[in-house]
Amino acid sequence: MTFLRAGLALLLGASWLTACGDPPAPTTSGKAPPVHAGMGAAEAGDPTPAAPVPEDGEGHATESGEGEAVAPAPAPTATHHEGQVERWYERWMHGGKAGHLHVVWTPGTRDGQPTVRDRTTIVSVSTRSMAGIRDRFESTILVDLERSEDGHLWSQSVRVEEAGRATVEETTWTGSGYRNETRLGNEREVVEIALDEPVIVDTESFLGGPLRRGELEPGKRFTYPSLDVRARRAQTIEVEVLGREDVTLDGVGTISCWKIAERHPESRAETLMWLGDDGGFVRLRGEDGSEIRKSTQVAAEAMPARAAEYGITVAARPRMERVFGADRMLVTLELQPDPDRKLPELPASPWSTAHEPRGSAKTGWEIDVDLGRHAGTGLSAPYPLELGDDAEALARDLEATVLMPVANDRLVDLAKEVVGDAKDARTAAYRLARWVFHELDKQSPDVAQASALEILDQRCGDCSEHALLFVALCRAAGIPARRCSGYVCVGSLWGAHAWSEIWVGEWIAADPTTGEIVPGARYLFFGYPDREGSFPGLVSSRIQGRLAIRTRRVEEGKAAYDVDDPAAHRLQDLERRRWLHVLCGLEAHDVPDDWSVSLSGAQRMKVSGPGLQVDVVAFATQGKELPDLDRDAQGSISTTFCGVPALLRGFGATQVYQATSRGRIVQIVVRAVGKRGDAAQPSAPDPEDLAQLELCLAPTFADPAQPFDAPN
Repeated sequence: MTFLRAGLALLLGASWLTACGDPPAPTTSGKAPPVHAGMGAAEAGDPTPAAPVPEDGEGHATESGEGEAVAPAPAPTATHHEGQVERWYERWMHGGKAGHLHVVWTPGTRDGQPTVRDRTTIVSVSTRSMAGIRDRFESTILVDLERSEDGHLWSQSVRVEEAGRATVEETTWTGSGYRNETRLGNEREVVEIALDEPVIVDTESFLGGPLRRGELEPGKRFTYPSLDVRARRAQTIEVEVLGREDVTLDGVGTISCWKIAERHPESRAETLMWLGDDGGFVRLRGEDGSEIRKSTQVAAEAMPARAAEYGITVAARPRMERVFGADRMLVTLELQPDPDRKLPELPASPWSTAHEPRGSAKTGWEIDVDLGRHAGTGLSAPYPLELGDDAEALARDLEATVLMPVANDRLVDLAKEVVGDAKDARTAAYRLARWVFHELDKQSPDVAQASALEILDQRCGDCSEHALLFVALCRAAGIPARRCSGYVCVGSLWGAHAWSEIWVGEWIAADPTTGEIVPGARYLFFGYPDREGSFPGLVSSRIQGRLAIRTRRVEEGKAAYDVDDPAAHRLQDLERRRWLHVLCGLEAHDVPDDWSVSLSGAQRMKVSGPGLQVDVVAFATQGKELPDLDRDAQGSISTTFCGVPALLRGFGATQVYQATSRGRIVQIVVRAVGKRGDAAQPSAPDPEDLAQLELCLAPTFADPAQPFDAPN
């Protein structure tokens, strides 16, 4: 049951929350098929769910083409051959049941030598909660493999069915290595890995021989080779026998087992396995506490009314509506104690750099992280790009996969149309990012992750689909690009997110979900889901459900503010008649003595004068620019406010202005009021009052921002 071992993320639910969050769906990634060694070794390659289709989250294509209904996979046979072994397991994650596994081992032969034919059926059901929005994901995976009795992999086929769509990934020993082929619709991806000897399927099959020979004993260590298709090489898995331990399970009873630790030397991921004396595992536990437990058929197939649920967002503390314009931030990750999980090892990157943790396993941990704007030097190479000496290093960031068939005419033609007459790479990438931002509805597709062509057809997706389609279009346009995974702040929330990195003569950040090139300093980077040696799923699994994030400092332009103390969120200088709402960047200077100003909440300022009352509110832009606001608001006219382009609605006593500034939408509601002694209510704000208001609010729109205490 290689696929079982191949995806710790998949089976133990170590959710790789990319993004808007893909579910920990049981599938394989085009670059990391289910032949990664053991249960924990899969996490080693990348605890991301590994298959060509829903790749982040989480067969045979129809002969008539992609998109057609696919016949269901055959159920495991009920016929029991001599020597056949059948087992049932339950999957648990985040405190809830997430599906079951049915495993059948049947004796076979290959070239006259005995083999084990393993058929595993995995049924997965889970619910993703994102800021109160719940998406349910269901999938069925059928894994057929053949291995030698001592665990060497000869062949494996993985068929993933989800929402009427099937993906097949096949891995075959050729005598000089492995051939891995993935099929989705009409798209195929083939990877050849040259090896002198076949690898081992997983820890369970590897330990079968030593177990039969009585060679297991406490403290004994083993290593074995496992296949890492994404890295296109074999990797070494470490196994340690921890000792004997009894496992008691409902409906099964108490079983005496060998307790085994499986470790990946590169990622240092660890899985615990309890191996029965019959050679089959009884229990598996991942670093996040998710488990697979041996069970009876009736108990395994029974599902509760509410399947396992996992959340991918946490509240921003404090709420930061100016975050889209931040140049730097200092945040603190607060991790609740959890005896089953290690601390996350956050990779250093242009987005985020972690400091040494402080705390203890008993009280919990704090990790300070510096966030920066991944802007590069400002270089933008002429477009079309000439890669020259960089071509070999960038080849992997231009290649096609079944999810991103970048040579497909639809993608190539669309990329060419959108890029248009762009003369430099940044402009070309920006146009692609804005196209994806505008064309995709912000809603999850029916599958955990769609291919670029499916996204084009459905025109919807969360951040994972935005990132995947954008990267595919960039590659189709000849711009190297890759996906990134981690957490992002959107003002009121931090959440699991997928975004991108593009090469425009140098590497810079891009976020197609918000249509930005070089977005603000608001990204907590976990890794690259498509790259060997990067383990975003492992980082995610170590923080899932135990994380809070506190922003302590924000820098924008020349201004820098500590926000740990709530008293510092709203500043005023009565002598110079200045006010600043630090959390959203609303600022007023040189306010007349007979006017008043008050700051409230995380985003509001009120200004009152003898002839007007004003409500000013700032929202994180979420990628919207002024033309987008113009499309959203009916009956608005173009104007200016504080010298920047703005929209105006209303021509009576109440006028509403909207403008974008430094990553925020600023809305100014002006109400004319009668001045003392006036007998009638004014029909419109006094132009002189409006002019004075604009002078007072000008610092809100100044770019770059100046320190609050700067001289006039």
